[in-house]
Amino acid sequence: MSKKHKTVLAIGPHPDDIELGCFGTMCKYTQEWSNVHFLILSKGEGGTDEWDRIEEAKKSAALLQCKLHLEDLPDRYMTEWQETISVIEKHIKKIKPDIVFIPSGNDVHQDHRAIYNACLVAVRLVDEVYIYQAPSTTMGFQPTMYFDITDFIKTKTKAVRIHSTQWGKVYMAERAVEWLAEYRAFDIFRNDRYMEAFEVLRIVK
Repeated sequence: MSKKHKTVLAIGPHPDDIELGCFGTMCKYTQEWSNVHFLILSKGEGGTDEWDRIEEAKKSAALLQCKLHLEDLPDRYMTEWQETISVIEKHIKKIKPDIVFIPSGNDVHQDHRAIYNACLVAVRLVDEVYIYQAPSTTMGFQPTMYFDITDFIKTKTKAVRIHSTQWGKVYMAERAVEWLAEYRAFDIFRNDRYMEAFEVLRIVK
């Protein structure tokens, strides 16, 4: 199943969600010459000064030279209704992605749940959609697709470290990022590897 020459869109409610959930896989797509886009739906003002977090997002996206799209939905108060759906649909129509990555609905963070539900509508015509795991994702997350990111784990941890305004959070530690990727490799009996795991929402061939 070739992944080359695709247009890929990763959607994050906050500036660090893509880095934590699927950045290694975005590295993989970039290496395969895919056209990678990041859509961040809020400035993350609920976590710290919003401008700091936007600058962090720009520096992280620059590691892959991917295209960064920024929106201004209210951090901690996002909804799953039409105002959010229309924002996401605007970018779907413009970017025309072949593949989209979205946050999980099995999540204790209300913004992640809201964006998941809004995405179910906004990406309904996209043929390939994957759901990524964030630190706030619950045990209800049941991955069915794994991407080997062993060659990119250091780039992933570097991208997470760029979000220095969030360093006080335990899941931002380099060892936490590496441990989860190693744990997901153990899920499928791969020793000495690092994986990112996803639920498959849809694949149309």
